[in-house]
Amino acid sequence: MQRKRKAILFVAVVLFGLFVLWGLGFTQEKTRRGVPDGFFEDFDVKGRKAVFAYSSEGNVGIYISDIEGKNVKLLTEAGKDENVHHPVFSPDGKTVLYLATPKNREEMRSALYLINTDGSGKRKLYSPDSLITEAVFAPDGKTIYMLKAETFKNYSPIARQDAHDFDIYSLPVSGGEPKRITQLKDYMLQSLSVSPDGKDIYVTKSDNRNSKTAEDIFAEKHKIFRIPLTHPEKLEAVTTKGITEDIFNISVSPDNRWIAFNTIVNPHPGRNEVFQYELHVMDRKTGEVRRLTYLKKYTGAAVFDEQSKWIYFMVDQKFGRGQPVYEWYRATIDGEEVERIAVVVTSQGK
Repeated sequence: MQRKRKAILFVAVVLFGLFVLWGLGFTQEKTRRGVPDGFFEDFDVKGRKAVFAYSSEGNVGIYISDIEGKNVKLLTEAGKDENVHHPVFSPDGKTVLYLATPKNREEMRSALYLINTDGSGKRKLYSPDSLITEAVFAPDGKTIYMLKAETFKNYSPIARQDAHDFDIYSLPVSGGEPKRITQLKDYMLQSLSVSPDGKDIYVTKSDNRNSKTAEDIFAEKHKIFRIPLTHPEKLEAVTTKGITEDIFNISVSPDNRWIAFNTIVNPHPGRNEVFQYELHVMDRKTGEVRRLTYLKKYTGAAVFDEQSKWIYFMVDQKFGRGQPVYEWYRATIDGEEVERIAVVVTSQGK
């Protein structure tokens, strides 16, 4: 049965890989091998501050700025053979957590770092012989949750090597050994988010609960899943009314009412078109979903402000047409206002 499952998975991955390559115009592989100049996709906001990763001539750093994109300052730079990414604020806004991973994609290791928002007190918190892809603080600031992959390989001849066999772990901010929260060994977990009350973890993953055949696996959709921390084995799919395509880049609002995400709005693009990912928000009280953007690009990682009134997000202006060029935007929760935030990173920021 295990061999049959692997054979089905292989066929599905091959088909999916061809589908993705067609949709992206064969450019995404080049993007991921290099380090393009400009913003990385993931960032965070807290109060009147923002933190983000930015690359200039291949040199990657973690920067902090005003929420309007002004007064940009460098917090820390990546080492010679590594990239730094996925910065997030601590709940009190005084510390930044970020990841460091090798530029060489053949190496499966990573490190978690903490640094104060004034650039002092940098310390390595955790460095396993495995790959951490995302990490966030618990609301109390005492615990970090992370997505950790145990294997790094390609599942088909056309697919690049990547992280797989994912589970969620917790780690005390004070130090110590991580604790395994789930027993999923999932092909891919993404978009880690913690509920404001600290009771639930949210991720996106393929909904493979009822998949038995190659057709089933190929038809699987990436959905939002809620994982209660008291019973992590009881994960459940979150219903998003009217959404039938894959869901990515989720964010839970500080008031626990909204979940923002992006999804494809043109599932059957024309010959010279690429997929368009637009930002949506779901009202957790009613389950209703509202589309916020009509940019016809790729709207990526999104973050709510502390009042749950604005959503900040990245947009790849060249999605499917070469190296990504991310720009920073924000939108009101009703979608009535959508505006670009101009950010200029100069040598004076160092």
